[in-house]
Amino acid sequence: MEHISLEKTILAALAALMLTTASASAASSTAQHIISPAAAKDQLNTIAKAEKLWKDEFVTHWNPGETAEPEPIVFDPSRTYFAVTDLDGNGRLELLFRHAAVLRVHEGITPYPFRNIPTALAMAVYEIGTDGRLTRLPMMENGGAPNLTGLALHGIDSNNTRWYNVDTSILIEDEHHLYNYTVFYQRVALVNGVVRYDLLAEEKGYYNVYDIDRVEAVPSYANIYDGDPAHLNMRHDDFVKSAFYQDFSRIYIPANVIYWMGGDELKRNPREALAASWAGFVYGAIDGKG
Repeated sequence: MEHISLEKTILAALAALMLTTASASAASSTAQHIISPAAAKDQLNTIAKAEKLWKDEFVTHWNPGETAEPEPIVFDPSRTYFAVTDLDGNGRLELLFRHAAVLRVHEGITPYPFRNIPTALAMAVYEIGTDGRLTRLPMMENGGAPNLTGLALHGIDSNNTRWYNVDTSILIEDEHHLYNYTVFYQRVALVNGVVRYDLLAEEKGYYNVYDIDRVEAVPSYANIYDGDPAHLNMRHDDFVKSAFYQDFSRIYIPANVIYWMGGDELKRNPREALAASWAGFVYGAIDGKG
């Protein structure tokens, strides 16, 4: 994702908002609450004033373990993105952060396709509480952090929980400088003030490197974690033909939209950046055929 100036971002957000007015209107029938402009303005102001709470999201070093590790993960500040959303449709805004680390680039050596694939990810979700204050939400985790920038509304269950699916690709360079990858198939939801993300399946593979700009992904095996022994150590061809894989990327139309922006824009002018991101958010809707 390239850097975009705030002025261009605001114009793009407004354009996206105009194009999705009909979708947002249709989405209102399925969302629990649609936030009025006045309420949204107040909540955006609350988020901006809570800068002391979320400013530490721009620290570049992160050690996810409780015990000491040889080196902390170093997240690239230019790959920290934020978005303002109402993922659970409860009428209270959220502030999402996605952090990513990538390979250290050695010019002439590191293949170009690998320079933008995360080697590690982290996330944080803040929400306006019922008391009107911004708080960081706890997480119920099953697997590593998802790549939030890929969230897509997959469905709304009988408890009115809005589930978002995302496939998260991670690049691994081993001690022999060979490149492997894992794709995690995950679902994410905000449930009663807790961020829940579940690992549903994963596929592993490796890369053949032919040139600085040409690599080939070679799948090894996949697991679907549904309790069926036949869905472990699956061949790639069987995995992509499975009902799980065929359904995973299904989204409802109109689709939801999350308007991600660079963290530097938030640091530079919080109020304008928060408003621009919220202007581009669309709830998404069930079309009645899911």
